[in-house]
Amino acid sequence: MKVFVAGAHGQVGQHLVARLLDNDDTVIGGYRDPSRQAGPSTAEFTPVAFDLTAPVATLAQAMAGAEAVIFAAGSQGKDLLAVDLDGAVKTMEAAAANGISRFILLSAFAADDRTQWPAPLTNYYIAKHYADEWLRHRTTLDYVIVQPTTLTNAPAAGTISLAPAHATEISRADVATVLAASLVADLHRETLKITGGSIPIAQAF
Repeated sequence: MKVFVAGAHGQVGQHLVARLLDNDDTVIGGYRDPSRQAGPSTAEFTPVAFDLTAPVATLAQAMAGAEAVIFAAGSQGKDLLAVDLDGAVKTMEAAAANGISRFILLSAFAADDRTQWPAPLTNYYIAKHYADEWLRHRTTLDYVIVQPTTLTNAPAAGTISLAPAHATEISRADVATVLAASLVADLHRETLKITGGSIPIAQAF
């Protein structure tokens, strides 16, 4: 499959690109500045400029030819409205403009439940909440929303737990594996809440 990754230079994005290439997918990696942000050196990987503040038409050109899109981008709290929220929405619109149906969105645990939002990250969760809602209710995309708990840089465990009751921890490497697996899983217009656990990812869904 030819997959477009928005946020290929991010901490999850770099793991994700590696997973996709390991799965023999072809990857188009979206970078804010591909001249400064290096990606893998392989014929199966193509870096392209993908500035989430650009017009939808420009974003659509960058992902032309892709069969699926994974949105793993983020501003690290620097521009939540323009990048984490509107950038996600524009990426959905760009996918639709290209006739791409399969769309995987990296969100945050319990973004759909305000009672569980950690106070220091309220604005981040607001952005994630409304990006998720736009995907659910304002598009016809064949989506999977992945909502992981607190992210760590621990090595990949290869296992997860589904629908955790509380926000614990999961490694970015394992989140990347879930995002890649979601592409081909029999999941359609669904939301996955995940954390670290004991279920092998290959058997989780």
